[in-house]
Amino acid sequence: MPLSDGDDASAGYAVEDALLCLCPRRRLRAAIDVGAPTAGQIVELHAASLDRVERIVAARARATAAARVAGLLCALADTLSPPRRLTLIPAALQQRDLAALLSMRHESVCRALAALSKRGAIVRDPEGIRLADRARLEAT
Repeated sequence: MPLSDGDDASAGYAVEDALLCLCPRRRLRAAIDVGAPTAGQIVELHAASLDRVERIVAARARATAAARVAGLLCALADTLSPPRRLTLIPAALQQRDLAALLSMRHESVCRALAALSKRGAIVRDPEGIRLADRARLEAT
């Protein structure tokens, strides 16, 4: 449904379990132009969020469970704490969380992590999942 503020139209979409905030493009551009840090930060956060979602979708599209998990681990390492690239996925992100992000069974994620560990791509320890060989992980 088009939303209009003079000649500045935007599109709105139905969402659930989320808060949808709309701001006419013209007003957002004006706020950014005058140096409003909050407006610029909102745009940056939105772009980072879209990047993470796109990377997770790409991981979900991979052919094998190990490739899906490897893709997700790389995506999380790159997008959890930008601009830093993490080498450790925190233990707070449990295997069940990874499974939910990939729409996979917990047991399948567990087997895939074991296979990646056996190949030397990751190391599991109490702190989380350490990306031991990023190149091997990306090639999976």
